[in-house]
Parts: sequence; structure tokens; C-alpha cells
Amino acid sequence: MKSKVQNSETKLSRPAVSVSQSRFFRRLSLIGSGKEKDNFVENFAMLVSAGMDVLTALEAIKTSIQSKPLQQVVFEVQGEIEAGSQIWRAFEKSGLLPLHITALIKIGEEAGTLSHNLNVIVEQQRKEKSFRSKMRSAMMYPLFVLGLALVVGLGIAWFILPRLTSIFTGLNIPLPFITRVLMAVGIFLGKWGSIVIPFVMLVIALGLYFLFIFPATKFIGQAILFHTPGVNRLLQEVELGRFGYILGTLLEAGLPVTAALIAIRDATVFRSFRRLYTHLHDRVEEGNSFRKSFSLYRGAHKLFPVAMQQLIGAGEQSGKLPGTLLNIGAVYEAKTELTTKNLTVILEPILLVTVWLGVVAVALSVILPIYSLIGGLSQSSDVSAPQPATEETSIIPVVSAPAATTLFPATVVVATSTPVSSQSNKLIILPTEIGYLKIRREPSTKGEVIGKAQVGSAYSFQAREGDWYQIVLPDAALGWVSAKYVNVVGE
Repeated sequence: MKSKVQNSETKLSRPAVSVSQSRFFRRLSLIGSGKEKDNFVENFAMLVSAGMDVLTALEAIKTSIQSKPLQQVVFEVQGEIEAGSQIWRAFEKSGLLPLHITALIKIGEEAGTLSHNLNVIVEQQRKEKSFRSKMRSAMMYPLFVLGLALVVGLGIAWFILPRLTSIFTGLNIPLPFITRVLMAVGIFLGKWGSIVIPFVMLVIALGLYFLFIFPATKFIGQAILFHTPGVNRLLQEVELGRFGYILGTLLEAGLPVTAALIAIRDATVFRSFRRLYTHLHDRVEEGNSFRKSFSLYRGAHKLFPVAMQQLIGAGEQSGKLPGTLLNIGAVYEAKTELTTKNLTVILEPILLVTVWLGVVAVALSVILPIYSLIGGLSQSSDVSAPQPATEETSIIPVVSAPAATTLFPATVVVATSTPVSSQSNKLIILPTEIGYLKIRREPSTKGEVIGKAQVGSAYSFQAREGDWYQIVLPDAALGWVSAKYVNVVGE
């Protein structure tokens, strides 16, 4: 009996190369039929539990399967069993089921509890499906929001920015920095968008594939996830719940500890945990306890909490290890439920702020130039045409601030035509960048602004100080204007 157990452990831990290759290619052929695989196990367990023999149950299930590769696998399993092969060996050779499920079928077949073990497998698959759905639900929302934002952003950059660029270029007004950046992106995408956008999408798709799917490099994506706050805790709790339930189920069914550890190692998808399970298998096979095996692994506390290690050690010492592991699985299953909800609540405002910043950046880059254009048009509309001067009069408008602005004192009034002595020196206001010339209380750019002089208006002046003329306003008040924007027409 001892040699039989050892042989079973050897077969589970060291499958033949041809079987391993067969399982690998079989999994490739079954990609896309995951739901039917789950239904296959459930239906198979239900029919066998009802008293139907295995071959009849397989034939009944095969007729309801839509996937051609899965039908072929079931047909091969039927052929192996009809040829006299054991049920577990036929399933192992087919590569249809994971190793730990095949181990449960083997134990049930040898112990005469196949129906019970199949029900255990169904419950185990339900747990596994629950763990996967929790991880998907935690990641689906942020991935959907970020993906949608990326698609919308690329669409705006590709189709809208080039058109806005042509509009802004024709405005001939100074543009804000964010608008200039957006224009540069629009010009670039307008010229190379048909090449750049598909290339970017391809790079993103390949990056996701190599980070999270490709077997040789997906450990990099796993390392990123395990260093992401919030996500790392969820992944750890999911793996610990899976460890507790699967290992507890296998040990309770009678599978040896070393074979159960190999099975749980093959069931996990995380490289760091797979290394730990391999270490536990090797140390336990040498005769060490779980507690000592954990202590011999550097960084074990980062994967398995110390309290959980102590619980496993206590369960092993008391002979209640399967029940302890099942309790651990139940505890961490409840924890994953809570962590999933909390993670979604935390990620939602972060994603909203991220999307909001992108929307605000695009809105500002579009609105600011339009606002500047409207402001320039408003200022231009305030410029009045000068009236022709006669021999008796000179046009001296007094500057008045608009009612809606507080830039100029409210006491300054609009100038009217006032007779000017022919002996007075006169000047005319020249065009400026802002459409008018500021009148200041002192001959300095720091002087207080007391009004504005419209382009083309004529004023008499009394004195000059450096680059400033002192002009006479209609109310006999005096003010200073810059000599840069005036033309003296009389002395």
C-alpha cells in the first residue's frame, strides 16, 4: 500500500513529457470553451451521482456540447475508458481537467466514492469561479473607464484637433501654452495619425498580452499588480482562499500532503506563490513540518501572514489540518468579498479625477483662445472714429471707463469737442496694441490710470517730461500719456 501511494505521488509530481505536451496543446485547442468545460464537470457529476454509469453519462453530455474540440476530447475519454483505462487516467491523458481535479477523481475511483468526490469537484469549481469573478469585478471597472477614456482621447486627437489647429492658426492671436501643445499634437496626428494611432493600439495590445497572458513574461505583470496598493491585497486574499479550500479538500479526500502540494502548485497562476508551494513540497517531503518549512523560506511572511502560518502549524500538530485549511479558505473568501467592494469604492474617485483632468485640459486649450478672441473684438468695438477738426475747434475726447470695469475711476467722463487755442501745442493718439492709450496721473508706467484716450483723438499738451506728454483733459484736469503712441502736430 505504501508503494502504491509513493507511485501515485510520483505520477502526480512528475508527469511524462508526452503527457505534459499533450495537456499543453489540448489546453490551447480548448481556448474559448471555458464555460462548456465548467458545465461538463457539473453535468458529469450530476449524472454519475444519479446512478448513471460513466460511459452513458459521457455520451449524454457529448450530444449537448457545441464546441468541436471539446466534443473530440470527450470522445477520446470515452475511447480510453472503453479500452479498459481507469477514469482518472483517461481524464489525465486528455488534459481536460486540472491536476488537482484529476487527483480527486483518482481517489474517488479507488475508494469507491467517485460520486461524492465529483460533487466536491463541482463545489471546488464554484469557489474557483467565485474567486475569478471577484478579481474581474475589481479590475473591470477601472479598465473599462481607462479604456473608454483612451479611445475618446485618441478620437479627439485624431479627428478634432487637426481641424481646431487650422482655426486657431488663422486667428492671428497669442495662444496659451496648453493650446500650443494641443495644436502641435493635432498637426502631428493630422499628418501621421493613420500610422501612429494603429501603432499605439498595437503596442498597448502587445504590452497587455506580454504582461498578463504570455507564460514566459506574465510574471512581470503579476509583479506590477502585487506592488499596486489595494490590488495586491485582493490578489493575496484570493490566493490564500484558494489555497485553503483546495488543499483542505484534497487532504480531506485522502490525497497525500506532497501530492496535494503539487496539485495546488499547478492550480495557482501566480509565480511567487508557485515558488513557495514548490518549496513547501520539497521541505515536507524531506520530513519537515509546515511551520519549519515556512520559516526556511525567505519572505514567506509577505505571502502568508504569520497568523496563518501558526494556524497551519497548529492544525498539523493537532491532526486537524484539513479542517483548519477549509476554515482558512472560508475566512479569506469572506475577506475577498469585502476587499473587492472597498477597492471599487477607492478607485472610483481616483478614476473620476483622472478623467476630469483630461477633460479640463482639452476644454481650457479650446476655450482660452476663443475667450481671448472675443475680448479683442470687444475692445475693438469700443474704438470710435475721430471727427474732422475745424479751424475753430479741436476734438479732445475725455476718456471714460466702461461701466462694467473697475480699471479706471468712475469720475472720468467722455471727452467732447472743445475749442483749443491756436497757440496750444497739439498731439494725436496713434494706434496701440489694445485699441486705446492709457492716461496716467504721473509720467510713469507705475502711475495710476485715470482714463483712456481713443485712437485718433486730439489733445493739447502743456509739458513734456522724458518720454511722456502732459495733456489737458476736458474737465481741465491734467494727465500723462506715453510719447511712443502720439504724434505732435503743432508747437
